[in-house]
Amino acid sequence: METPNSLGKISGWENMERNILAKIFGMLNVIDIIKGASRVCVSWFLASHDKALWKTIDLSNHKSIISRDPDNLDVLSDDEEHQYELRNILSEIAKFNSSVTTNLVFDYRYYIQEEELAIIAPRMPNVQKLSLPLYRNINDNSLMLTFSQWKNLQTLVITQPGLPYSDANFRAIGENCKSLTSLKLIRPLNNDLAYQIVSYFSNLKNLSLRGTALWSRELLWLVTYHQNLKNLNLLHCLYIDSKGFTRVYYDNNIKSKGLDTENIVQTATQKLDTFIVCPNHCETCNELRGRMQGGWDFYYNYCSLSNEQWKTDEIKELEF
Repeated sequence: METPNSLGKISGWENMERNILAKIFGMLNVIDIIKGASRVCVSWFLASHDKALWKTIDLSNHKSIISRDPDNLDVLSDDEEHQYELRNILSEIAKFNSSVTTNLVFDYRYYIQEEELAIIAPRMPNVQKLSLPLYRNINDNSLMLTFSQWKNLQTLVITQPGLPYSDANFRAIGENCKSLTSLKLIRPLNNDLAYQIVSYFSNLKNLSLRGTALWSRELLWLVTYHQNLKNLNLLHCLYIDSKGFTRVYYDNNIKSKGLDTENIVQTATQKLDTFIVCPNHCETCNELRGRMQGGWDFYYNYCSLSNEQWKTDEIKELEF
């Protein structure tokens, strides 16, 4: 007959076993846990719900996840190795300890839509660091509702350039996420975007436009009028002057004959703590220039660079 003391020993052993299993599961990816380990037995199921496993959910570089382009549903986002719909994976994750998640990473190739946002936002209210490839056809109200759930969001990387430059889109983020201090956008900086960054992200301290196209006049306006910006990353950027003529500047000071870029350097140097641009004779930019057949072809190559290196950033808060 088991005594209370012996039951306590059994319970202690079970807890130790569960902790050991949780540490082992920590070396697995999300798919392996929800589709594999959690289904083996009761002990493994309980261990797979350990809170430490769900602090960070990384859904990037998973060949087994399908995310279909809504405009072309017959085409998969990668190859035939895909096995699981992204929406189903998110529904599965929501059954675990997703309420403790602070870091949520989506691959840049995914098409996040209203249905996916409706699954993750209310079940992950403590997200602080997020990479999100928003698809362009998202209702303004859905975005407002989504970001109203993420009051603690501090770092945001938007990797899908298809989201339109609507005031409502960025207002939904800015009005709800007052703790947001780090932002990375993989999209051209034009007049609308510069205005929205200054208007809706007043608490922003770190901004990365790494590997994107920048209109010089709008960049100068952003640097001049954003009051709290401290660190700006413009590495491998393509600069476009006020006449729309595309040209690229390679040295630390972005030297050129254009008054806009001279003012950018002067203003940024005076106002910012960190101003990151390409070194002299940047090998990456030279390689991109070697592929160039025309201005827009060069721009396309820069977008490709951003997609390939979206997890990389010289501002540490924006690295994934």
